[in-house]
Amino acid sequence: MPTVTIFEQSCKGVEDCGICTFVCPKGLFKTSREMNQNGYLPPEVENREECTACLNCMIYCPDFAIVVETDAEVQTTNQEDEDE
Repeated sequence: MPTVTIFEQSCKGVEDCGICTFVCPKGLFKTSREMNQNGYLPPEVENREECTACLNCMIYCPDFAIVVETDAEVQTTNQEDEDE
């Protein structure tokens, strides 16, 4: 299952940006109930198991606030951490 990480402090929020909510083919991004330090409501991911790792959210996010790692990338990262 892909891992979706949202860097909330970098996000302009769903109400002011919301590109991630439009480009996700599965509609997995919803507005968070908690504001970030800049006063925006960042997205949160519901039903993470439905993510197809299409990377649209990461590619189109203008703030580079979303990172999607596929299973292979997560395993590589974990392996590198173990090797250190």
